[in-house]
Amino acid sequence: MNFYTKKNILKQCIVEFFGTGLIIFFGTGCLLASKLTNIYLNSFEISFIWGLAVSISIYFSSSISGAHLNPAITIFFWLSCKIHKKKVLPYIISQIFGAFFFTMLIYFLYYRELVSFINHNNIIIGSQESLNLASIFCIYPNFNNSFIRNAIIEVFTAAFFMIILLQLNNKKNNKLLYNSSIRPILIGILVFMINLSISPINNISLNPARDLGPKIFLSLIGWGVFSFTGGSNNFLYFLIPAIGPIIGINLGGWTYKILMNNDFLKNKNINNI
Repeated sequence: MNFYTKKNILKQCIVEFFGTGLIIFFGTGCLLASKLTNIYLNSFEISFIWGLAVSISIYFSSSISGAHLNPAITIFFWLSCKIHKKKVLPYIISQIFGAFFFTMLIYFLYYRELVSFINHNNIIIGSQESLNLASIFCIYPNFNNSFIRNAIIEVFTAAFFMIILLQLNNKKNNKLLYNSSIRPILIGILVFMINLSISPINNISLNPARDLGPKIFLSLIGWGVFSFTGGSNNFLYFLIPAIGPIIGINLGGWTYKILMNNDFLKNKNINNI
């Protein structure tokens, strides 16, 4: 690998770091604002902010890194020969670290409010009572559902998301759409609609970095193993937001490739994903 290529990959990784981090910053920020301040945001508003954060992050990173912003999408493009294997691990590390760093940033911006809330409610970090607070940063599946039901919802939703995502990026589907700047907005709307539709029955991730980065951070500041288990006796629940999106994104991607029978995945210039 020559110097230029190394420099180019470094630039792409930096953009993936910031792009993924921006999603976490704005998404988690609105949850913290709603929980800890006098600003109350309902599910519609929170879902809208998450979707808008995705759109902004795609605009920020698409021209440089392709705006993967998601280890599951990076893995799919690697398996479908869309990116070089040498980019896979650097991209994934950048995405997870971006989620970690921007979780840390928003945590310390709201640190005074967090401490006040913890003291006022006599919450012990790492106890079951702290789950509601940890849920601001991380994804914990609905423990009232069975492991199988939660896993199916996560995988199905991720597959559904990927199929629509690929169709939105299919230049043969609509040349005007492909050449315009509206696709990031449509992808953000897609995230908004999925969150609003599915969140009442289960918390979903769609993105392993979105969950794993914050959980690593919380584990280092007092939550420990609780940040991964959420107090559940079934440790496998941790795998749902981490592994579920990888299975779902790849299932949806390959389903689209096989059933839609088009040349989209042969296109070498995939952006805004």
